[in-house]
Amino acid sequence: MQYIVIAIQVALVLWLIFNLYQFGVAYRDWRNDPNPDSTFLAFLLERLGALGKTFVQTFVYTTLAIGVGYLIYEFIAMLME
Repeated sequence: MQYIVIAIQVALVLWLIFNLYQFGVAYRDWRNDPNPDSTFLAFLLERLGALGKTFVQTFVYTTLAIGVGYLIYEFIAMLME
């Protein structure tokens, strides 16, 4: 169970790093071509509006992958007995 929690934490940290990178890219793009009609926050929300969706997908896919990995581990352990 400890490995499952660690794997979920690693996936969430990778998700956070990816989103921080996307924030940096969005800021650089906004600085290179600023639009006076919109604020940086509006630009950022337009660019990164799907962060909640990616978080849910990352969590669900990680949980499914861990579950499948655990089932394979148990199956191999059963065969080795």
